[in-house]
Amino acid sequence: MEQPLKILFVINDLYTRGNGLAASARRTIALLREHGHHVRVLSALPRDGDDCGVGMPEYVLPPLRIPLVGPLIASQGYAFARAKRREIERALAWADVVHLEEPFCLQAVVAHYARRQGVLVVATYHIHPENLTASVYLDRALPLNWAILELWKRAIFNRSDLVQCPSRSVYERVSKLRVRAPLLLLSNGVPLGEEVCGGGHEVGESSVVRVLVVGRFSREKDQATILRALRHSAHARSIQLTFAGRGPTEHSLRASARRLLRRGVIAHPVRFAFMSADELAREASSCALYVHAARIEVEGLSALEVLRHGVVPIIARGPLTATSQFALSEDSVFEAGDARALARAIDVWIDRGPVGRQCEARRYRRVGEWYDIRACVARLEEAYRRLVFEGRAKG
Repeated sequence: MEQPLKILFVINDLYTRGNGLAASARRTIALLREHGHHVRVLSALPRDGDDCGVGMPEYVLPPLRIPLVGPLIASQGYAFARAKRREIERALAWADVVHLEEPFCLQAVVAHYARRQGVLVVATYHIHPENLTASVYLDRALPLNWAILELWKRAIFNRSDLVQCPSRSVYERVSKLRVRAPLLLLSNGVPLGEEVCGGGHEVGESSVVRVLVVGRFSREKDQATILRALRHSAHARSIQLTFAGRGPTEHSLRASARRLLRRGVIAHPVRFAFMSADELAREASSCALYVHAARIEVEGLSALEVLRHGVVPIIARGPLTATSQFALSEDSVFEAGDARALARAIDVWIDRGPVGRQCEARRYRRVGEWYDIRACVARLEEAYRRLVFEGRAKG
């Protein structure tokens, strides 16, 4: 039997809900523990006392309160932890390998001390700079975003022994940075769960087309483009749109949706809801189309969790979003931010009718198998072992 590893996960807020990064980290931690590894966490405590099934952090950090932007951070459903040297050194003294889940101040400090103490470091590129700057309307400020990327490179990636890139587009971007550490192209993976039966089963009135949108409500997720697209769709009045999520742009999205209804552009009120995994599965199983409009997305695994239920996707394609990699035809992609192109794609799939959509939807039921989290975590384990047993610490 292979020797278990001592793996330390470093993340500001492991326990936030509705955040793909934290959810992915929790799933990975749970699987590594299932495989017999000793996994500990350096993080702040959960704000509501809910450990999300992974236990409280073994190494507890105090919350970091940031003046002025604190409310904005909280509106994104997130929190930062303050780097505490004594706790960091205690955690590093225990670990064989450290996994940095974010590119923030905490991870930079941990990477610094890990290098001094000769502890191996794996960093995952989970966030684009534009994910952060979009909230303050600076995502198109190229010099600023490049400067942030260079800072992450110097403070974190160049102090790591391996950098995980969850998608091909991320791999290509990080390759251009010429970081010192080798790169590993490896998805974060999604849980396949039980086999999904059926697929593409649309419910409700035959004249109503149910369309689902999943994800945090924010500028970079660009749900606003979906609402604008309804103005250009020939079938807008037959569409029943559901937004599953929450976030800082919810108020403006609701206002836009009400205007569309008031002006007669749509006939059915747009539904807003934050759903559990089971509720989302039921919703996905009853929908005809799934729209993913994000223009800044490292991987977009939430799309896979919908597609495996047999739903035809329409996915934004752009230089900073990787999610269009899941599309199986050109009819299921549109250029990010182009509301007219999205409307045309929606109309194409509505014109094909339920039979045409269900035939296409069945093709997507097996897409998730290529991103099975169990296979992804197994590859991650191999990477950990190579680092630990080949002794590639920087020292």
